[in-house]
Amino acid sequence: MPGYYKYHRLFLCLALIAAAAVQVQGVAYAGPDPSEEPQTASLIQALKSGGFVVYLRHAATDRTQVDQDRNDLTTCTSQRNLSDTGRAQARAIGEAVSALRIPIGSVITSPYCRCQDTAELAFGKSEVTDDLRFGLGDDIQQTAHLSQALKNMLSTPPAPGTNTVLVSHTANLKEAAGIWPQPEGAAFLFRPLPGVGFEYIGRVPPEAWIQQLPAASVTSAFIE
Repeated sequence: MPGYYKYHRLFLCLALIAAAAVQVQGVAYAGPDPSEEPQTASLIQALKSGGFVVYLRHAATDRTQVDQDRNDLTTCTSQRNLSDTGRAQARAIGEAVSALRIPIGSVITSPYCRCQDTAELAFGKSEVTDDLRFGLGDDIQQTAHLSQALKNMLSTPPAPGTNTVLVSHTANLKEAAGIWPQPEGAAFLFRPLPGVGFEYIGRVPPEAWIQQLPAASVTSAFIE
């Protein structure tokens, strides 16, 4: 069993590191910024008390695939989907969040399969809304609608003692908050300010969840 644990955790860590190095919308992401590490630990600690909205970009995808029909999102085979690395990444994030005892309330996702799969693999649930669908290439009016819808979601407090998770894409957060979310699988934390809007708190890279696990909780989280 100790050998299984060691190699299982190693696989998950390698999957997260590999996903962090993929090309994101033409921009190479080389890995976490060392200056973020202390902040990351405090962000994860803060999440344990609830009260945040977490914008999670879907996990790593298969870049050999393309979205063929943006008007029909019921067929996953015609979309860019999670890669094997991305599926492992989503599971690892979810297992770490559970081991860290971070309370998750609502999980709301884009209708794209890569977002729904990320939510289901990480948190075991998802509520789909068209307001989180990929907005890149939309006309001005539709882009404005998606931007305002996301602003409303980022401004809405979660249920007491929980955090809301929004699983979506790049352009949506750029339009609503001026943040281009990278890499795939990264989480961006916001504090809702009712009647005012929202406050951006910081970013948690995808591999950081495992790095913050207490040694005592790793075994229960990653041994099947």
